Amino acid sequence: SIRYHIMPSSPSSLNSPLTFPISRRQIPNRLAKAALTEGLADPDICQPNERHFTLYSQWVGGCGMILSGNVMIDRRHREGTRNVVLDETSDLNAFRQWADVIHNNNSNSNTISNSDDDNNKPPLAILQISHPGRQSPISCTNPLNITPVAPTSALQTRLALPGILGAICAYLFIAPARALSTEELPAIVNQYATAARLAQQSGWDGIEIHAAHGYLLSQFLSPASNRRTDEYGGTRDNRRRLLRQVVMAVREATSPDFVVGVKINTKDRSTEGIEREDECLELIRNLSDMKQLDFIELSGGSFEEFVFVFDQPRGRDGIFSTFAERLRKEVFDNKEHNDSSDENANDNNNIEPKIILTGGFRTKAGMEGALRSGACDVIGLGRPMIANPNFARELLSRNDGKGGELQSTSTPLTVPIFKKMLEMALNSLWYQRQLHRLAVGKAPDPGLSYIYTLIVTFFSVYIWDVRFTGELLPLPTTNCGDSACSKKEE
Repeated sequence: SIRYHIMPSSPSSLNSPLTFPISRRQIPNRLAKAALTEGLADPDICQPNERHFTLYSQWVGGCGMILSGNVMIDRRHREGTRNVVLDETSDLNAFRQWADVIHNNNSNSNTISNSDDDNNKPPLAILQISHPGRQSPISCTNPLNITPVAPTSALQTRLALPGILGAICAYLFIAPARALSTEELPAIVNQYATAARLAQQSGWDGIEIHAAHGYLLSQFLSPASNRRTDEYGGTRDNRRRLLRQVVMAVREATSPDFVVGVKINTKDRSTEGIEREDECLELIRNLSDMKQLDFIELSGGSFEEFVFVFDQPRGRDGIFSTFAERLRKEVFDNKEHNDSSDENANDNNNIEPKIILTGGFRTKAGMEGALRSGACDVIGLGRPMIANPNFARELLSRNDGKGGELQSTSTPLTVPIFKKMLEMALNSLWYQRQLHRLAVGKAPDPGLSYIYTLIVTFFSVYIWDVRFTGELLPLPTTNCGDSACSKKEE
């Protein structure tokens, strides 16, 4: 069980607004509801529905931006059977209603009371878009007779989950992936661009390109999973080529005021050393130099190892704070840190993407410290928003000089055997079950059974979803003559 509550503290710097450098869109404060996979869609339709709307209405007020869960760009390739999919066959009215729920959050009667009207502005609605690549379980692939895809075939780089049980589960429940041909990649770029274009058409303020956690773009970035010998593999520049093409295609497919961000791994495994971090710093510098991104969210880990859980620094908040401080010093060095709170700030002097840190923040002092140091510009909140949907609003609402100090006590889900694999998977699925409670208007339940989670939820997510018939809507015809599909990076 996990509890989050507020204790008295000093006035908060979390309330200050932020303007993104490219789109020039502003958020009213420095909190973001992080992406959380919901698992609420009908597996054959893949649309947002009333449960999504009820869930997101629970996060009333508070966060300056709200990110959706993992939305797939290809209904044939999903991370879970009940993912939402956004493609040419999608009903945009459902996506529009979803965005409307987010924009209307601050119209609730419990709206933040603040002398500054900034926090009464609606949050930005950001849709996270993704392709799972090889991280697609048999519950998704078997009903469609689909083989997962990856930069390199499973004969060279087979997915391996943590521990002995993980190796067994990966072998049994995740089919071996085939390598994508060079000729297939422009169509994938186009799918990202299409999803971004449709997101904007349906009222979303921006998108986040998911290039972390071992999904397809992350697989291309990693030397461990990318053993290609064409222009998309080998050197660092080649491995980041696909991501750069996706960023450019998304920008071309949307208007200048559309927010575009990327989520990347600081490292894929906890055992990776300074060389992998150096490569990530180089990637961020490269992405920043493109002058196309509003923000970069820092994360880590994948199905193979949950770095974002195992690497919590001792005695401090923020799993990736140490890396973020190094980033600010080495990549954005000799540049005065400008928080872009002024909408009229000079674009040329403030073009670097803003940094979002998500994971491990458990005290308000830690959040404010990360902002003051320049380690990040926005704090992402995930599981605290599940345990207490009103948490961000409560954190920001006090304007009496007391502010709020977040304290947490956590009793992690533990299983005596195969702990390395099971505890992490169970925690993820257990929190997803809490989301499902919120989606039907129920409160979180700290006593929710992990035995049920293991037996029922694990089975339906990774092995067999009884509601998934595989009778999909007609797949869109990919037009690779489109400029967003065929454009090559200069």
